[in-house]
Amino acid sequence: MPIRYSVDRLHGRLLTHADGVVTFQDINAHLDLEQRDHNLDRPELIDARGATTRLTTEQIRRLVQRAANMLRVADLGPTAIVTNDDVIFGMARMYALLADSVGVAAEVFREVDSASRWLTRITAERD
Repeated sequence: MPIRYSVDRLHGRLLTHADGVVTFQDINAHLDLEQRDHNLDRPELIDARGATTRLTTEQIRRLVQRAANMLRVADLGPTAIVTNDDVIFGMARMYALLADSVGVAAEVFREVDSASRWLTRITAERD
């Protein structure tokens, strides 16, 4: 599976790694797993520096709709996405902008340290 995660108990967040070609189905399977594990409310740091994608704008809209639907039954933690791929950066930026309009906090970064600092700050603001 190109997406896998673990729980960073020290920081109370999910550490997710994406490698290879990440598909719409892969992202949905990852979200299904987070939901089954009751981890949707945790802040998440996604390291996608080893990944590429062929996601479409319609699929991004569907992911935002899924997030909006999940918000009806659970709190969603903020998500920081780190990538060095321009396509993923653009698609993740589109997701972040659209997700913000439905109440989901997401941001895209080029460096893990910046993403981690943002997650720490945004999590503190929520508490």
